[in-house]
Amino acid sequence: MKKIFLAAAVILAVFVANAQKNNPLPVPDLPIDERTNLVTYQDVVKQDGASPQVLYDRAMDWAKKFYKNTAEVIKNADREKGVLDMRSSVRIFSKQKDGTLLPKNIVYYNFKLECRDGRYRYTITNFNEKAASAAPIENWFKTDSPYWSPSQYEWLNQIDEQVKALINSLEDGMLPPEVIEDEW
Repeated sequence: MKKIFLAAAVILAVFVANAQKNNPLPVPDLPIDERTNLVTYQDVVKQDGASPQVLYDRAMDWAKKFYKNTAEVIKNADREKGVLDMRSSVRIFSKQKDGTLLPKNIVYYNFKLECRDGRYRYTITNFNEKAASAAPIENWFKTDSPYWSPSQYEWLNQIDEQVKALINSLEDGMLPPEVIEDEW
């Protein structure tokens, strides 16, 4: 009886392992910079007629609304050059067997806003998991690593969702304020 149970368990394990090899997880679609090989979100957004200082002021207003503690987030602010350097973070969660999410760790990133006549550029890069030493998230793409686990793909997707929400908020915050005329 024990031999039959053991044989069935081995056959089941081989079947499950084979099924996983045939159905690989989809690789998260995060933007990778070709020069640095780092996950990097970057875009230039046009704002017709806006001066660098106007765009910088909008960026500062947005940052003060978006981040709870701007004194901690903003590392360099230069209105004359139209540059805002920030360092912030996103939180990642581990999914439990019952589907609940437990906080796993924090991933820090660098965020730079550069303002020029009629446009601004944002660059969000240098993602590192909080650890004793630098732990770049790009390592989570390496499925041949002995430390790799499928949950790392889930964490990459969580980061992607949070950064895209940040970008949407930034783009909304950088729009010119709506002028309401009170005609009475």
